[in-house]
Amino acid sequence: MKNKVKSYRKILSLFLTVLIFSSCTSSKYLPHFAGWDYEYMKKAKKEIKDTSSFLYSSFKKLVADAEKEMTRGPWSVTFKDVVPPGGTKHDYMSYGPYWWPDTTKPDGLPYIRRDGVRNPQSGVDHQQLGNLFDGTRKLSLAWFFTGDRKYAQRAVYLLKVWFLEPETRMNPHLEYAQGIPGITTGRGIGIIDFRGVYSLVDAISLLRLSGELNDSDFEGIKQWFSDMFLWLTTSSKGHDEDNTRNNHAVSYDVIVSSIAKFLGNDEYARKKISEIPVRRIEPMIEADGRQPEELVRTKAFGYSVSNLGNFFDAGTIGLKEGINIFTYKNSKGASIRTALDFLISYTGRKEQWPWDEIGEWEQTENNLGLIVRSAAVIYNDEQYRRIWEETFRERLKTSWNLLVTPDP
Repeated sequence: MKNKVKSYRKILSLFLTVLIFSSCTSSKYLPHFAGWDYEYMKKAKKEIKDTSSFLYSSFKKLVADAEKEMTRGPWSVTFKDVVPPGGTKHDYMSYGPYWWPDTTKPDGLPYIRRDGVRNPQSGVDHQQLGNLFDGTRKLSLAWFFTGDRKYAQRAVYLLKVWFLEPETRMNPHLEYAQGIPGITTGRGIGIIDFRGVYSLVDAISLLRLSGELNDSDFEGIKQWFSDMFLWLTTSSKGHDEDNTRNNHAVSYDVIVSSIAKFLGNDEYARKKISEIPVRRIEPMIEADGRQPEELVRTKAFGYSVSNLGNFFDAGTIGLKEGINIFTYKNSKGASIRTALDFLISYTGRKEQWPWDEIGEWEQTENNLGLIVRSAAVIYNDEQYRRIWEETFRERLKTSWNLLVTPDP
């Protein structure tokens, strides 16, 4: 009898050990998201099993997009023809998008600026970086919502080529981003090229759950981002971007805070987001909600909506850390909400917009619609909920954003 009791106790002890280990392991790898909402995503995953669900259209579009990504890429900074000023193709490089050759000069130098008119030759590595952002996001989410590991495997392959493989990896800095031929080899404002990292780090965190991103590769990617974070926060170009007075500054906040969250440096993220009211909202938003620094552009509506999106993304990071910048009012009585209401007032009223806008109005409105959807949740506001339902819900039913952030 005593032997049976001892045997039972050993089995129970072993079972509890395995249970505790499994619990610790699963909690260890819970995604540390910057913007996505993991609990909501799990609910959405259950909901899309019903083909009549509103989210099903978004899911169907996501899977179709992910299938296309299975045959695209990989991408690498080393695939370009030009060699950056640093002497290696491993350095990221792009030119200012609105700078063009001076046709009055034999060599076209120095380039001249045409605000809002994008030079198709300016991208260099920028388009490849954008492809990496989009492809990794689509594939990681497709794995999560379908359970098909082929999507995760492809996403991990793309990440390894860009961040880890010695022959193709990008050096972790942006010294040569948005240079201007004949003027400068790179500028601090080129850091905005990395804006898509807000979703990329969440995609990487999600892939960690798939089992396809092993410990060694995950740590290697984290080390890459740690090096990039150091460059962003200590280099002269990083300081330049941090101290701009328009959308670039808020974009910088999103970039560095996203990376900080990914690295587990929540203290930095809290500090950075807590500075936004005084450093950004105070000087950037007028009493009526205008953002003057964005209105001087030839794409005034587009830049105003884009910077509002920066505020919302930064604010979302803040809410995860117990910091709410959405209720702050500056000395003029203005807030993020004031800026939102100002832009909403022009929805469907392109002809009444008094500033320049040479960009695509409808796409910008759709971007605003996704912000309205988030605002309905953040402010628990019936008016925003109604605007989303009546104006944007049907238009944006295939957006992937609907699968990662809560619905009103």
